[in-house]
This record gives sequence, C-alpha cells and structure tokens, in this order.
Amino acid sequence: QGALPMPEEPRLNHKHVNQTKVLLDDEFEQWLQCAARIHRTPKAVLAREILKSWLLESVDDFKRDSRVA
Repeated sequence: QGALPMPEEPRLNHKHVNQTKVLLDDEFEQWLQCAARIHRTPKAVLAREILKSWLLESVDDFKRDSRVA
C-alpha cells in the first residue's frame, strides 16, 4: 500500500498528533520518571513540554544571533 496523501490544509484542530520516539540512557530515563512523579504528569507529556521549551528557546537564540551577525 502507498503512503497517504498529504493534507492540503494544516490540521488546525489537532494538536499533539505527531509522534517521535526518543531513546534515553538509564540515567536520563530515571530523571524523567522522577520529574514526572514530582509534577504529577505523564512522562510523555513532561518529555513533550521539555522538548518544546528547549526548541522554542533554541529558535529564539538563533533569531537573536542572526540579527546580531
């Protein structure tokens, strides 16, 4: 079977539908599990929020550096 065609318009009402698999060392897995317990949130949700925060910060840094250069 072939791949599904790409939608012509973005999925405006569908958040968090893309999945990315991440392999962590035992140490980072334990930290993530512990942080998820502390924050009383599912581990996957916490991992997503950490990744989103880091990406947004990285984009801001890149934009700032691009303006300076």
